Amino acid sequence: MNIRFPALQKDLVDDLRTIAGALRLLFLLALGIVALFLIFWWDTLCDSPFVEAGPTEIIQTLLLLISATIFFMEARRCPDMRGALVLAGGFIGCMLIREQDYYLDMLSHGCWKWPALTLAFSCTAYAAATFRSTVAGLARFVRWRYFPILLTGLVIVLVYSRLFGMGMLWKPLLQCEEWRTAKTAIEESSELLGYLFVCFSTLLLRFKK
Repeated sequence: MNIRFPALQKDLVDDLRTIAGALRLLFLLALGIVALFLIFWWDTLCDSPFVEAGPTEIIQTLLLLISATIFFMEARRCPDMRGALVLAGGFIGCMLIREQDYYLDMLSHGCWKWPALTLAFSCTAYAAATFRSTVAGLARFVRWRYFPILLTGLVIVLVYSRLFGMGMLWKPLLQCEEWRTAKTAIEESSELLGYLFVCFSTLLLRFKK
């Protein structure tokens, strides 16, 4: 009995830590959602809401920049996962470049494609050169406990925001040209939510493992 009691106590402490960790994660995500609401509200108060140079787009760029930077920093720090993290950083980096199409189009239409293709090719070539370790790193990355958060963010950005930002959903609901504003608002706010999840997962990768 004396031997079993410390073991039970240790199990209880571990369980409480797990629950506390989940509650802390929930609190941080809720805090992020509140921040997104404030950004959305801020954008609606602008003279031209949800434009390329507005608060929502700026925060999107910042979140993507932080995410891509962390992936490349972690690739440098973790040789066993370098190929996988370089691929992830390259993918997020391409999304970052794509978000800057408004500014890059000032140089020439479709200009964003060339830096995006260059980054994608460079990261893919590096990963292919270390194929075996890259596959092992990807498997480890997919098994990472916070990978579902990253995956959720990407699905929101690449699927949800595109589907619910389609004009065919909003034209029947709103009169005149108001549907365009609603369409843009839901699409951009959904992207912002997805980028929050992506950035949150990379911060967990950097600081929590």
